[in-house]
Amino acid sequence: MKTFVPELDRLKAMGRYRSLNLPGGIDLSSNDYLGFASHLALRQAAIEALQGGIEIGASASRLLRGHRRAHEELEAFAADYFDCPRALFFASGYQANLALITALIKRDDTVVFDALCHASVRDGLYAVRCSVIKAPHNDLNAVEDALKASRTNGTNLWMLVESIYSMDGDVAPVRELLMLAEKYDALLIVDEAHATGVSGATGRGETEGLGHERLIALHTCGKALGVAGALVCASEPIIDYLINAARPFVFTTGPMPLQAVLVKRALQLVREEPHRRQQLSALKALAAQCLPGFAVASQIVPIVVGDDGATVKLARALQAQGFDIRAIRPPTVPEGTARLRLSLHVGLTPSDLTNFGDALSRLLPDRLCE
Repeated sequence: MKTFVPELDRLKAMGRYRSLNLPGGIDLSSNDYLGFASHLALRQAAIEALQGGIEIGASASRLLRGHRRAHEELEAFAADYFDCPRALFFASGYQANLALITALIKRDDTVVFDALCHASVRDGLYAVRCSVIKAPHNDLNAVEDALKASRTNGTNLWMLVESIYSMDGDVAPVRELLMLAEKYDALLIVDEAHATGVSGATGRGETEGLGHERLIALHTCGKALGVAGALVCASEPIIDYLINAARPFVFTTGPMPLQAVLVKRALQLVREEPHRRQQLSALKALAAQCLPGFAVASQIVPIVVGDDGATVKLARALQAQGFDIRAIRPPTVPEGTARLRLSLHVGLTPSDLTNFGDALSRLLPDRLCE
């Protein structure tokens, strides 16, 4: 039988060995942007639902006996909340991306995807084995050139992007991309994982206010919403087709009904507590002051070091000073761009950020003086 020890040794030698570590110190790594993961209102909602007799598990796929009232109520609420025709709830964002791509995109279709799209997008495209064009990151001209060259093939055209990129923190030009979709008769899938609850006029993401005729939005529920799962928002025919043809939806047990209850309550909290988004905006402004050598475009701030080993060493030095920040290395990010991923959230105090900036300036003095 093949042993995996040599491969593990190789990862260690490259500075890419990973292990599971419990949280410790000041949280600079999680995606709990609004502090919902420990929100008392969500705890209370869970208690009330359990006391009311809600089922712990769905017990079957949703096409069998696993479709519960909590799922139905969440999807109806989400459709109204995100101003879309229909919404469909999945157990995770990865599952939802895989379902979207493998069900909707056919082998003779053409897909233009951003070079920094999430692994779930790449895995879905690999499974479909359709014609793919990797566009340089956030390059509208390159996307349009690809669409222009592909529309003569007579196949369906798709664009896949993230609204806020998980490892770079920059924002996609979603409105301009949707205009390209209309111009070239394409469909646009936007992964709102790191924008849901945070971006947009009222926290509905970068797609807030846009129609869903050519747009499919995926709203992850395990980041700013503090729970788990994902909501796909799209037109009526697309949601119906996913229910019938998306294998990751059809052939898996439905999400916990309690999970659906908590996602619905989290969406209500985004609307009820706008001060949390305002607090996050203030932290972003402060981060820009504390980290002058790094771009702060969103609540995700990449501190690019480059070398894998040096990145791990920097992370350990900061952890020793009480900051829970982790090293991000290839293949999660491109070769030569290993980094720390600073994640801002409302649980941070101004002094946490300034102290982190001071600690980083001692360890990377040249970068913070650029």
